[in-house]
Amino acid sequence: MGSYNYKNVDIERISHAAFKLSNGGIVVYIDPYNIPEATKDGDVVICTHDHFDHCSPTDIKKVAKPDATIVAPGNCRGKIKDLGLEFIQLDPGEEKEVKGVSIRAIPAYNIGKRFHPKAYGGIGVIVKIAGVSVYHAGDTDFIPEMKELEGKVDVALLPVSGVYVMDVDEAVKAAEAIKPKVVIPMHYGAIVGSDRDAEAFREKVSGKYGVVII
Repeated sequence: MGSYNYKNVDIERISHAAFKLSNGGIVVYIDPYNIPEATKDGDVVICTHDHFDHCSPTDIKKVAKPDATIVAPGNCRGKIKDLGLEFIQLDPGEEKEVKGVSIRAIPAYNIGKRFHPKAYGGIGVIVKIAGVSVYHAGDTDFIPEMKELEGKVDVALLPVSGVYVMDVDEAVKAAEAIKPKVVIPMHYGAIVGSDRDAEAFREKVSGKYGVVII
């Protein structure tokens, strides 16, 4: 994949919905999946929900330092509890500071799909690192809660592949509601969706926001 630097915060898309955020001092992984080789450099590892492509114990072990902290909603506890790492539960609506990084949990759920019901408790997260706010939407459709994020996000990572999450048109609506400085499409190329979805998204929001495909 690739990386993008926003105000000295490196944002790397590893695959699918897996990202690495770093500023030279702390390293945060979100939904590590299909990690090609062990790095063991992650101070904080965030999982948005317990599905295999977002909460993968094998991949967590590849990226986590021995003293890393795992941050995830309650539905992930069963998969994480035996990893021997500190676990902090973060459910929708909660906010916690972990190793100097602010993490706020935003609801993430489907509307009219059965894969991620609201009661399941999946989350998106706003991670504030080195003064930069990065919103990883998790597995979600365009939901009313996104309208509350208007003007509060520097970089938004939005799914675009449809089927289990927002499709391109919904992602456009989400971007219009959130109004981030930069938006990066995700959740394509591994299980569902393709580069065409990312390109279609960029074409539809071109000129409104900075769109980076990485």
